[in-house]
Amino acid sequence: MSRLFAALLSLTALSACASGGAGTTGGDGLEATLKPGEQVTLSDRSRLRYVGVSNDSRCPPKVQCIRAGDADAHFEFEAAGAAAQTLVFNTERATRLNAGAWTIELTALSQGDAPTATVKVGAAP
Repeated sequence: MSRLFAALLSLTALSACASGGAGTTGGDGLEATLKPGEQVTLSDRSRLRYVGVSNDSRCPPKVQCIRAGDADAHFEFEAAGAAAQTLVFNTERATRLNAGAWTIELTALSQGDAPTATVKVGAAP
């Protein structure tokens, strides 16, 4: 019986990565770095999928710019049994949003053709 429990626990821990995202759980939250199209499944079976970036006016690396610029990172959040909700983060103005029972924070957004997005997900207050 304990081997079955251990196996189920291992599968649950891996579920955050099962959809292609690299996620680590810690306490009552998750941190994941996702490529466009990847998703993570949260403990309540909600899913967060990274769609991509638009309006990217960030200053390229190794270039001196007058303004740092910003970008919009698009995600889809789907609570278990509910319709998908579009979330749009902005690297300067909206880095933290609430969806379902969760607070989601965009902590990093790489540059390039298919930038990765790093998010922290925790229980909403």
